[in-house]
Amino acid sequence: MLNGSRGDVTIAVDAMGGDHAPDEIVRGAVEANHKGTKVILVGPHDLLTDSLDSMHAQLPVVNAAEFISMDEPVAQALRRKQSSLVMAANLVTEGSANAVVSCGNSGAIMGVALHAWGRQNGIDRPAFGGTLPTRYGGVFVLDIGANPTVKVANLVQFAIMGSVYVQLSRGIESPRVALLSNGAEDSKGTKEIKEANQALRKIDINFVGNVEGNHIFDGRVDVIVSDGFTGNVLLKGGEGVAMEIFDLLKCELQKDLLTKVAAAALMPAFQRIKRTVDYEEYGGAPVLGVNEVMINCHGRSKAKAVTNAICLADRLARERLIDRIGEALQQDDVEGARKRRRLVRALHLHHGGA
Repeated sequence: MLNGSRGDVTIAVDAMGGDHAPDEIVRGAVEANHKGTKVILVGPHDLLTDSLDSMHAQLPVVNAAEFISMDEPVAQALRRKQSSLVMAANLVTEGSANAVVSCGNSGAIMGVALHAWGRQNGIDRPAFGGTLPTRYGGVFVLDIGANPTVKVANLVQFAIMGSVYVQLSRGIESPRVALLSNGAEDSKGTKEIKEANQALRKIDINFVGNVEGNHIFDGRVDVIVSDGFTGNVLLKGGEGVAMEIFDLLKCELQKDLLTKVAAAALMPAFQRIKRTVDYEEYGGAPVLGVNEVMINCHGRSKAKAVTNAICLADRLARERLIDRIGEALQQDDVEGARKRRRLVRALHLHHGGA
């Protein structure tokens, strides 16, 4: 497949996913193409060519007669063989593209990725990852919705995948990985968190222990590992708080002439802060644990977010995300096997000397 090739990389874009399809998706794809990324649009041919014509742009289009709605059940979505999402995934399977970007139904995106490509060896449950904006460049959280309940092995696998992802997406050589818990002490958290804490100390990642909610944004960790229920609440809560703070500031700074003058003077600083917390700057959420690169954008994404998601997908494909996760999982298996053999030998010696 092309995923392992370091030649040209092509991103298949589901042009019919999201609240603003197809025009905002097409506009984002055109901008990504202007930045040097090869793109194939997937969706109704006439509709997409009309959108491209209105922008005086040209991109390859693969015709897909159907699309998956935002509330469509996964089982029904998988039966839509001619949908834009399924056909985009098939382009990767057949070697015509290296990754898929979609702003569509997240359940369908996970289902299609699993059905078309399968799970990576060593992964029990794939996960969604997402970035919480911070002034330190963001903190990557997974899972953010695919797995409401998890086992210890899932949390360990999430940690490995998250570490590799942040290495490649942000260029951090040794990302600091933490478990989200109700206390920093190793004794805090659910049974699964406590056991995962001990397990993560035995593998080759930069595990720094537990992190509490009040330290998520202060730059002390790069990857936060959680079950999908808690992670989803955390991500959406963070987005909501950021938007509420900006709305409060806007109201306060419009109250009288003095605050309006102050607001005008502070506008460049406010714009920089807004860019820092803007989810569109971070592109989309990767599906980690499947055998190809899939990026899921927010359903309300506009062109800017789509462009960034396509550029992210291009980078991850070029950096061999799937291969690198596989190598990390294999290394963990090898180290685990060595430790098990040492334990067996120690027990044997102990038994022989008794």
